[in-house]
Amino acid sequence: MKQFIAARKTLVADISLVFVALFWGSNFVIIKQALDVIHPFTYIGIRFMIASLLLAPFFWKRLARASAREYRNGCLIGLFLFGGFAFQTVGLLYTTPANSGFITNTSVIIVPFLYFLVTKHSPGWWAYAGGILAALGLYLLSANEVAGPGLGDILTLICAFLFAAHLVAIGVLVQRSDAIVLAIIQIVFTGVASLAVAFVFEPTALMFHQPPAIWGAILYAVVFCTIGAFVTQTYAQRYTPPTHASLILSLEAAFAGLFSYLFWDEIFTLQKFIGALLILAGIIVTAMRPALAARVSAFRAALARRGAPPLE
Repeated sequence: MKQFIAARKTLVADISLVFVALFWGSNFVIIKQALDVIHPFTYIGIRFMIASLLLAPFFWKRLARASAREYRNGCLIGLFLFGGFAFQTVGLLYTTPANSGFITNTSVIIVPFLYFLVTKHSPGWWAYAGGILAALGLYLLSANEVAGPGLGDILTLICAFLFAAHLVAIGVLVQRSDAIVLAIIQIVFTGVASLAVAFVFEPTALMFHQPPAIWGAILYAVVFCTIGAFVTQTYAQRYTPPTHASLILSLEAAFAGLFSYLFWDEIFTLQKFIGALLILAGIIVTAMRPALAARVSAFRAALARRGAPPLE
Protein backbone atom coordinates (compact mmCIF):
# COMPACT_ATOMS: atom_id res chain seq x y z
CA MET A 1 0.00 0.00 0.00
CA LYS A 2 2.82 2.37 0.89
CA GLN A 3 4.55 1.64 -2.42
CA PHE A 4 1.31 2.38 -4.28
CA ILE A 5 0.91 5.72 -2.48
CA ALA A 6 4.56 6.61 -3.13
CA ALA A 7 4.21 5.69 -6.82
CA ARG A 8 1.05 7.79 -7.11
CA LYS A 9 2.77 10.79 -5.51
CA THR A 10 5.70 10.41 -7.91
CA LEU A 11 3.30 10.26 -10.86
CA VAL A 12 1.46 13.40 -9.69
CA ALA A 13 4.81 15.17 -9.16
CA ASP A 14 6.03 14.21 -12.65
CA ILE A 15 2.79 15.38 -14.28
CA SER A 16 3.05 18.65 -12.35
CA LEU A 17 6.55 19.20 -13.71
CA VAL A 18 5.29 18.57 -17.25
CA PHE A 19 2.89 21.48 -16.76
CA VAL A 20 5.74 23.63 -15.46
CA ALA A 21 7.71 22.86 -18.64
CA LEU A 22 4.60 23.59 -20.72
CA PHE A 23 4.04 26.99 -19.12
CA TRP A 24 7.72 27.92 -19.41
CA GLY A 25 7.80 26.84 -23.05
CA SER A 26 4.65 28.75 -23.96
CA ASN A 27 5.95 31.89 -22.29
CA PHE A 28 8.65 32.36 -24.94
CA VAL A 29 5.96 33.12 -27.52
CA ILE A 30 4.02 35.34 -25.11
CA ILE A 31 7.12 37.37 -24.21
CA LYS A 32 8.10 37.66 -27.88
CA GLN A 33 4.72 39.19 -28.68
CA ALA A 34 4.73 41.41 -25.57
CA LEU A 35 8.13 42.86 -26.49
CA ASP A 36 6.52 44.51 -29.51
CA VAL A 37 4.89 46.88 -26.99
CA ILE A 38 6.84 46.83 -23.71
CA HIS A 39 10.57 47.35 -23.13
CA PRO A 40 12.49 44.27 -21.92
CA PHE A 41 13.73 45.53 -18.54
CA THR A 42 10.37 47.12 -17.79
CA TYR A 43 8.74 43.75 -18.44
CA ILE A 44 11.22 41.83 -16.25
CA GLY A 45 11.03 44.41 -13.46
CA ILE A 46 7.24 44.52 -13.25
CA ARG A 47 7.00 40.72 -13.49
CA PHE A 48 9.42 40.03 -10.66
CA MET A 49 8.28 42.87 -8.41
CA ILE A 50 4.68 41.62 -8.57
CA ALA A 51 5.92 38.11 -7.80
CA SER A 52 7.90 39.50 -4.85
CA LEU A 53 4.90 41.36 -3.45
CA LEU A 54 2.76 38.24 -3.70
CA LEU A 55 5.33 35.90 -2.13
CA ALA A 56 6.75 38.03 0.68
CA PRO A 57 3.56 38.16 2.87
CA PHE A 58 3.49 34.36 3.11
CA PHE A 59 7.13 34.04 4.19
CA TRP A 60 7.85 37.33 6.00
CA LYS A 61 8.67 35.54 9.29
CA ARG A 62 11.39 33.49 7.60
CA LEU A 63 12.70 36.61 5.87
CA ALA A 64 12.80 38.42 9.23
CA ARG A 65 14.81 35.59 10.80
CA ALA A 66 17.25 35.33 7.88
CA SER A 67 20.90 36.13 8.53
CA ALA A 68 23.01 38.70 6.72
CA ARG A 69 24.86 35.83 5.05
CA GLU A 70 21.60 34.48 3.64
CA TYR A 71 20.75 37.90 2.25
CA ARG A 72 24.23 38.13 0.67
CA ASN A 73 23.85 34.64 -0.82
CA GLY A 74 20.39 35.47 -2.13
CA CYS A 75 21.67 38.63 -3.79
CA LEU A 76 24.56 36.75 -5.43
CA ILE A 77 22.16 34.14 -6.78
CA GLY A 78 19.82 36.95 -7.81
CA LEU A 79 22.64 38.62 -9.75
CA PHE A 80 22.98 35.53 -11.94
CA LEU A 81 19.19 35.23 -12.27
CA PHE A 82 18.89 38.89 -13.28
CA GLY A 83 21.71 38.53 -15.81
CA GLY A 84 20.13 35.40 -17.28
CA PHE A 85 16.72 37.00 -17.74
CA ALA A 86 18.25 40.23 -19.04
CA PHE A 87 20.21 38.51 -21.82
CA GLN A 88 17.35 36.11 -22.56
CA THR A 89 14.70 38.84 -22.88
CA VAL A 90 16.87 41.24 -24.88
CA GLY A 91 18.02 38.32 -27.04
CA LEU A 92 14.39 37.43 -27.72
CA LEU A 93 14.04 40.75 -29.51
CA TYR A 94 16.40 39.43 -32.20
CA THR A 95 15.62 35.69 -32.38
CA THR A 96 12.65 33.37 -32.52
CA PRO A 97 10.82 31.88 -29.52
CA ALA A 98 11.92 28.37 -30.53
CA ASN A 99 15.59 29.33 -30.82
CA SER A 100 15.39 31.12 -27.49
CA GLY A 101 13.84 28.08 -25.81
CA PHE A 102 16.32 25.55 -27.16
CA ILE A 103 19.42 27.70 -26.59
CA THR A 104 18.32 28.69 -23.07
CA ASN A 105 17.99 25.03 -22.13
CA THR A 106 21.61 24.31 -23.03
CA SER A 107 22.25 25.62 -19.50
CA VAL A 108 21.57 22.03 -18.36
CA ILE A 109 24.64 20.95 -20.33
CA ILE A 110 26.80 23.87 -19.18
CA VAL A 111 26.14 23.22 -15.47
CA PRO A 112 28.48 20.18 -15.08
CA PHE A 113 31.38 22.09 -16.62
CA LEU A 114 30.88 25.15 -14.40
CA TYR A 115 30.52 22.85 -11.41
CA PHE A 116 33.86 21.29 -12.39
CA LEU A 117 35.49 24.75 -12.28
CA VAL A 118 34.16 25.24 -8.75
CA THR A 119 34.66 21.74 -7.27
CA LYS A 120 37.33 20.23 -9.58
CA HIS A 121 35.01 17.20 -9.93
CA SER A 122 35.06 15.91 -13.51
CA PRO A 123 31.64 16.02 -15.21
CA GLY A 124 32.31 12.66 -16.88
CA TRP A 125 32.06 11.53 -20.47
CA TRP A 126 28.25 11.75 -20.51
CA ALA A 127 28.50 15.49 -20.02
CA TYR A 128 31.11 15.75 -22.79
CA ALA A 129 28.87 13.75 -25.13
CA GLY A 130 25.90 15.95 -24.29
CA GLY A 131 28.00 19.06 -24.84
CA ILE A 132 29.16 17.90 -28.28
CA LEU A 133 25.59 17.09 -29.35
CA ALA A 134 24.34 20.46 -28.11
CA ALA A 135 27.19 22.35 -29.80
CA LEU A 136 26.41 20.72 -33.16
CA GLY A 137 22.71 21.36 -32.66
CA LEU A 138 23.31 24.96 -31.68
CA TYR A 139 25.28 25.56 -34.85
CA LEU A 140 22.58 24.03 -37.06
CA LEU A 141 19.77 25.79 -35.23
CA SER A 142 21.20 29.29 -35.25
CA ALA A 143 23.72 29.47 -38.11
CA ASN A 144 22.73 31.80 -40.90
CA GLU A 145 23.97 30.76 -44.34
CA VAL A 146 25.60 34.18 -44.78
CA ALA A 147 26.37 35.73 -41.43
CA GLY A 148 26.54 32.84 -38.95
CA PRO A 149 24.71 32.95 -35.60
CA GLY A 150 22.56 36.05 -35.15
CA LEU A 151 22.81 38.60 -32.35
CA GLY A 152 19.76 37.21 -30.57
CA ASP A 153 21.17 33.67 -30.50
CA ILE A 154 24.51 34.91 -29.15
CA LEU A 155 22.81 36.92 -26.39
CA THR A 156 20.66 33.89 -25.54
CA LEU A 157 23.74 31.66 -25.31
CA ILE A 158 25.22 34.13 -22.79
CA CYS A 159 21.92 33.85 -20.92
CA ALA A 160 22.34 30.04 -20.85
CA PHE A 161 25.79 30.41 -19.21
CA LEU A 162 24.33 32.81 -16.62
CA PHE A 163 21.43 30.46 -15.86
CA ALA A 164 23.94 27.63 -15.48
CA ALA A 165 25.96 29.78 -13.06
CA HIS A 166 22.70 30.49 -11.23
CA LEU A 167 22.05 26.75 -10.77
CA VAL A 168 25.62 26.10 -9.61
CA ALA A 169 25.44 29.00 -7.16
CA ILE A 170 22.22 27.62 -5.71
CA GLY A 171 23.78 24.16 -5.36
CA VAL A 172 26.77 25.59 -3.49
CA LEU A 173 25.05 28.24 -1.34
CA VAL A 174 21.75 26.54 -0.45
CA GLN A 175 23.48 24.00 1.79
CA ARG A 176 23.76 26.47 4.67
CA SER A 177 20.80 28.70 3.92
CA ASP A 178 17.01 28.62 3.95
CA ALA A 179 15.99 27.69 0.40
CA ILE A 180 12.75 29.69 0.61
CA VAL A 181 14.61 32.80 1.76
CA LEU A 182 17.15 32.48 -1.06
CA ALA A 183 14.36 32.02 -3.61
CA ILE A 184 12.47 35.13 -2.52
CA ILE A 185 15.57 37.32 -2.22
CA GLN A 186 16.72 36.40 -5.72
CA ILE A 187 13.27 37.25 -7.11
CA VAL A 188 13.26 40.61 -5.29
CA PHE A 189 16.83 41.35 -6.46
CA THR A 190 15.91 40.59 -10.07
CA GLY A 191 12.86 42.87 -9.89
CA VAL A 192 14.69 45.78 -8.28
CA ALA A 193 17.73 45.50 -10.58
CA SER A 194 15.51 45.33 -13.68
CA LEU A 195 13.48 48.38 -12.69
CA ALA A 196 16.70 50.28 -11.94
CA VAL A 197 18.00 49.54 -15.44
CA ALA A 198 14.59 50.43 -16.91
CA PHE A 199 14.56 53.82 -15.19
CA VAL A 200 17.99 54.62 -16.65
CA PHE A 201 17.81 53.19 -20.16
CA GLU A 202 14.12 52.86 -21.03
CA PRO A 203 11.30 55.43 -21.19
CA THR A 204 9.65 55.44 -17.78
CA ALA A 205 6.74 57.87 -18.06
CA LEU A 206 4.33 55.11 -19.04
CA MET A 207 6.11 52.27 -17.24
CA PHE A 208 3.04 51.14 -15.31
CA HIS A 209 0.50 52.29 -17.91
CA GLN A 210 0.56 49.25 -20.16
CA PRO A 211 -2.21 47.90 -22.43
CA PRO A 212 -4.45 45.16 -20.96
CA ALA A 213 -2.80 42.52 -23.19
CA ILE A 214 0.61 43.34 -21.69
CA TRP A 215 -0.73 43.05 -18.15
CA GLY A 216 -2.20 39.70 -19.19
CA ALA A 217 1.24 38.56 -20.39
CA ILE A 218 2.88 39.78 -17.18
CA LEU A 219 0.29 38.14 -14.91
CA TYR A 220 0.59 34.89 -16.88
CA ALA A 221 4.33 34.92 -16.27
CA VAL A 222 3.88 35.83 -12.59
CA VAL A 223 1.17 33.29 -11.76
CA PHE A 224 2.17 30.32 -13.89
CA CYS A 225 5.87 30.77 -14.74
CA THR A 226 7.22 32.32 -11.53
CA ILE A 227 5.09 31.69 -8.42
CA GLY A 228 3.29 28.64 -9.82
CA ALA A 229 6.53 27.08 -11.05
CA PHE A 230 8.30 27.87 -7.75
CA VAL A 231 5.56 26.23 -5.64
CA THR A 232 5.19 23.25 -7.99
CA GLN A 233 8.91 22.53 -8.12
CA THR A 234 9.18 22.77 -4.34
CA TYR A 235 6.36 20.24 -3.99
CA ALA A 236 7.28 17.94 -6.86
CA GLN A 237 10.96 17.53 -6.00
CA ARG A 238 9.97 16.09 -2.63
CA TYR A 239 8.47 13.06 -4.41
CA THR A 240 10.40 12.62 -7.64
CA PRO A 241 14.14 12.05 -8.18
CA PRO A 242 16.25 14.95 -9.47
CA THR A 243 16.87 13.01 -12.69
CA HIS A 244 13.13 12.78 -13.33
CA ALA A 245 12.77 16.49 -12.64
CA SER A 246 15.60 17.60 -14.94
CA LEU A 247 14.48 15.33 -17.78
CA ILE A 248 10.87 16.48 -17.57
CA LEU A 249 11.81 20.16 -17.31
CA SER A 250 13.97 19.79 -20.42
CA LEU A 251 10.66 19.48 -22.28
CA GLU A 252 10.51 23.29 -21.96
CA ALA A 253 12.59 23.53 -25.14
CA ALA A 254 10.27 21.18 -27.04
CA PHE A 255 7.19 23.11 -25.89
CA ALA A 256 8.85 26.39 -26.93
CA GLY A 257 9.37 24.99 -30.42
CA LEU A 258 5.82 23.64 -30.61
CA PHE A 259 4.17 26.88 -29.48
CA SER A 260 6.43 28.91 -31.76
CA TYR A 261 5.34 26.78 -34.71
CA LEU A 262 1.62 26.91 -33.79
CA PHE A 263 1.19 30.50 -32.63
CA TRP A 264 4.14 32.46 -34.06
CA ASP A 265 4.18 30.81 -37.49
CA GLU A 266 7.84 29.88 -37.18
CA ILE A 267 9.14 27.89 -40.12
CA PHE A 268 11.32 24.90 -39.25
CA THR A 269 13.74 24.02 -42.02
CA LEU A 270 15.28 20.57 -42.00
CA GLN A 271 18.54 22.11 -40.72
CA LYS A 272 16.80 23.86 -37.81
CA PHE A 273 14.77 20.75 -37.00
CA ILE A 274 17.89 18.55 -36.84
CA GLY A 275 19.64 21.22 -34.74
CA ALA A 276 16.75 21.33 -32.28
CA LEU A 277 16.74 17.52 -32.00
CA LEU A 278 20.50 17.45 -31.35
CA ILE A 279 20.19 20.07 -28.60
CA LEU A 280 17.33 18.14 -27.00
CA ALA A 281 19.37 14.93 -27.24
CA GLY A 282 22.33 16.65 -25.58
CA ILE A 283 20.10 17.91 -22.77
CA ILE A 284 18.61 14.44 -22.20
CA VAL A 285 22.01 12.71 -22.27
CA THR A 286 23.39 15.18 -19.71
CA ALA A 287 20.31 14.96 -17.48
CA MET A 288 20.38 11.14 -17.54
CA ARG A 289 23.99 11.02 -16.38
CA PRO A 290 23.29 10.79 -12.59
CA ALA A 291 20.77 7.96 -13.02
CA LEU A 292 23.03 6.03 -15.38
CA ALA A 293 26.03 6.53 -13.10
CA ALA A 294 24.01 5.20 -10.17
CA ARG A 295 22.98 2.12 -12.17
CA VAL A 296 26.57 1.45 -13.24
CA SER A 297 27.71 1.73 -9.60
CA ALA A 298 24.97 -0.66 -8.49
CA PHE A 299 25.91 -3.11 -11.25
CA ARG A 300 29.59 -3.00 -10.25
CA ALA A 301 28.64 -3.52 -6.60
CA ALA A 302 26.55 -6.56 -7.57
CA LEU A 303 29.46 -8.00 -9.54
CA ALA A 304 31.78 -7.42 -6.59
CA ARG A 305 29.42 -9.28 -4.24
CA ARG A 306 29.48 -12.24 -6.63
CA GLY A 307 33.28 -12.22 -6.74
CA ALA A 308 33.54 -11.09 -10.36
CA PRO A 309 36.56 -8.98 -11.39
CA PRO A 310 35.89 -5.21 -11.35
CA LEU A 311 34.95 -3.46 -14.60
CA GLU A 312 37.56 -1.12 -16.00
